[in-house]
Amino acid sequence: MAAARGVVERGRRAASGMARPARTAALTLLAVLAGLSAGEPARADLSDDAARVARMWSLSGARVARLPSLFIEHGRTRLVAITPPPAGTASAPGAAGTPGAAGAKADECLTAAFLASRIVEFTLETSPLAGDVSALEGLVQRLRGRDPDEERRVHSVAGAAVITRCGPAREELGRVAVEVLSPRGAFDVVVASSSGPPERIEAILPERAFGPVAPRGDPGRPAEPGPLDARVVRAARRARAEGALRVVPTDMSSSVVGTGQFSVKLAEGCHRIDLMAEVPSATVRRATDLDAEAREGGTGRLLDRDRSDAPDGRLDFCLGEPGVVEVPFLGAAGPVKVVLSDAQWPLPPFVPGHFGARARGNLAAALHRRHAPAPRAQPIAEAVGAQGDTLVPVQVEPGRCYFAAAGLVRGELRGLRLSVELGDHAGRDDAGDRSEGAGVAFCSELEESAALRVGARGNSPVWVLAVWPMD
Repeated sequence: MAAARGVVERGRRAASGMARPARTAALTLLAVLAGLSAGEPARADLSDDAARVARMWSLSGARVARLPSLFIEHGRTRLVAITPPPAGTASAPGAAGTPGAAGAKADECLTAAFLASRIVEFTLETSPLAGDVSALEGLVQRLRGRDPDEERRVHSVAGAAVITRCGPAREELGRVAVEVLSPRGAFDVVVASSSGPPERIEAILPERAFGPVAPRGDPGRPAEPGPLDARVVRAARRARAEGALRVVPTDMSSSVVGTGQFSVKLAEGCHRIDLMAEVPSATVRRATDLDAEAREGGTGRLLDRDRSDAPDGRLDFCLGEPGVVEVPFLGAAGPVKVVLSDAQWPLPPFVPGHFGARARGNLAAALHRRHAPAPRAQPIAEAVGAQGDTLVPVQVEPGRCYFAAAGLVRGELRGLRLSVELGDHAGRDDAGDRSEGAGVAFCSELEESAALRVGARGNSPVWVLAVWPMD
């Protein structure tokens, strides 16, 4: 037995001696790999890009400051104050200068660089100088195919946008409006004051540069809409085919620049307003492209807006009570006849009116926009909510269908979303930027409850929710 134990012990020592060089080699390889990974430069992030821009501009003699980081969601325009960095400003986050900082010369250039992720798309817009463009001059420029607001707007390229203003034009950078076209984005802002325009972002951050963009093709002149009388008849026939109770036309003459405003008294109900302008017989004329708005008389509340490229304008909205609606327009081809054709549908029955006329009209608009059948019974559930996301559980009957609508009662909206979750099924509706009501239909198979969620964003919005059983 002792001899056997000795043989086993010698075998273990031999195996340990053979394994020691292998472990040493493995540790050496890991150390080499760790050294290589430690020596490899880390991938640059947004803060590194902003630091690189600030450093390169500082080396060229500019006074540089970095503003605190921003986070902006889609649909929320952020105004950013830009002031010249004071003398001796360090290029560190939050080291922006204060208004009236010393060191700015009259002929210096002020530059603001907004950096985001390369997949974020956004625009920058500066404020015009006082008295630079009057309202009438802006209207005339738009009719000539130029948009003064678009000329001040800077579009991002690969997540970066830069605005430079020199001399007295630096006042335009006092407030810069940032609008995110992507779902959301985080921003670093670098501000520089220099004797001339600083080095371009593409040279400092070559990874954000790309090749030339092909110019847009010329689609040619817009299609002629045809004779005015025939278009008025077609609009009335189309509305009656969709169930309109009546269609009432009103006409006026536009101004020499193709603008005007209707003021019409409308009954309660859902309305579709078609705006159509006469086409002059002259060979050389401006193209007809009516853009219009519908606003509640007295309060000025926007009911609908049309900014399409179609020759005629169209506005859809619902009124919870009779009232005066103002319809300003532009885009007619000079002093010509303009017709407003109002098609009216009655308010659906059983739409609650105890929340006020505005809520009544918005709930009816959600039904009308979804082409839902008129409810034949009172709502089985009602709820009131405010800003944020609200969960509203509703008891339902298996084998029955329902329609839920949410409408604004008061306040201002930037977005309204209504969604429903029922078993394995889900649906949602977004009101959009031109509506104050959202609606969604759903059916229960075996479920006895549904989860409705209302998300409201805006300035102190208050909304109401109603759920109707549908046959």
